[in-house]
Amino acid sequence: MPTVSKTSSAVLVAAAFGIEVARILQAERYHRRKLALHAAEMHQAWLSDVASDETLRAAWALPGKEASSDDYALLVHCNRQVSLLSAKFRAGLLDRQALRVQARWLMKREIGRTYWRRLGGFREQEAQDRADRVFNHILADEYVTFSDPNVVAA
Repeated sequence: MPTVSKTSSAVLVAAAFGIEVARILQAERYHRRKLALHAAEMHQAWLSDVASDETLRAAWALPGKEASSDDYALLVHCNRQVSLLSAKFRAGLLDRQALRVQARWLMKREIGRTYWRRLGGFREQEAQDRADRVFNHILADEYVTFSDPNVVAA
């Protein structure tokens, strides 16, 4: 029976090690994605509470912005939609083109444009990584498109 050379053994060990590292990195990405989706789920529940509770709306109202409680509730609901799109984009459930379609749908509506006009800057300030910046860029592009009075929302 032939013996395996030291070089062959080293190659096999290195390959096995590389496979294990790749598996660990993939598991870590999956875990981070799962945590992000769980955080988004908790955020959606909190936004639902704020939108439906007058006391919470008053406590979390936009500082320095005059808006009725009902108008603010609509902004909170719009934030739910934007946050859902963000979570789906981050999780890979929406690619850039699909996100653009959803952003266009949102910005065709006055509430979407109002939300972005008032809170888009905050979303840009809190962006943590490339995914957040790409997301914000796509929403900002669609906001600009539909804020132009010459664009007709179809």
